[in-house]
Amino acid sequence: MAVRGVLEGLWQRTLLDNFSEEDLVSYGILIGHEFFYFIPYLPFLLCDYIPALQKYRIQPDKPFTWAARWNCIKKLMITHFLIQFPMMVLFKPYILKLGLTAALPFPPAWEIVLSVVACFIIEDFYFYWIHRALHHPFWYKHIHKIHHEHAAPFGIAAEYAHPLETLLLGMGTVLGPLLTTRHLVTLYLWLATRLFQTVEAHAGYHFPWSPTRLIPFWGGAHFHDFHHETFVGNYSSSFTLWDWVFGTSRQYYARLERREKEKATKTVKAAKPAKQVKSA
Repeated sequence: MAVRGVLEGLWQRTLLDNFSEEDLVSYGILIGHEFFYFIPYLPFLLCDYIPALQKYRIQPDKPFTWAARWNCIKKLMITHFLIQFPMMVLFKPYILKLGLTAALPFPPAWEIVLSVVACFIIEDFYFYWIHRALHHPFWYKHIHKIHHEHAAPFGIAAEYAHPLETLLLGMGTVLGPLLTTRHLVTLYLWLATRLFQTVEAHAGYHFPWSPTRLIPFWGGAHFHDFHHETFVGNYSSSFTLWDWVFGTSRQYYARLERREKEKATKTVKAAKPAKQVKSA
């Protein structure tokens, strides 16, 4: 309760005392989006300049370049401010009519957590089918191909996409909160966790502490990087479930199995000379 009181007091003094609910829905979401999109990328950017961490690069033969980053940032600014922000303004009156509020008190903690989990499940299912449809030859050629300009993605390349793709996939992000919550703090938390997820999935690194290693059904960078490298399968955004159910991750798991066998074979071959020397 003490923590809840501190957080509610901070919410009151920082936001409610200074901004209207209308501003918190439009400008607040925009600022939150920029913060939670670019800030989580900074640790991964730093990793690019730490030699000891390069062994965790998923595609080490494809170095990141500043030219690619700057091109990505320029197009992101167009997407964020000329497409996503107008969407926020356009939907603001409808969202407020549905009863979205920033007023205290916060919903119970269990309700917030349950809502965010539900948002992940809803968005992941929606994303799977829209993303898979975008790989139809026609839609891929005219829309989705832009996102795949980065065959070896980096964190902020997550939203590097055609405007129509941004609109289509953005609906999946909005759908969950519309169905599960009426409080802005839940919406902000969902936005923060979803943005971290998509930045991490495009980061290009697979660390021992990556979410994929901690949560068995989590996709993460290793799972999604395969999609960018090969342009097939692994269509889900967060989880591995739907790709497994519909057989669109078979090539990914087949390659994992093949590489494990190759690794085991090399280990055996490397051990044989050592045994011979010992017996001599």
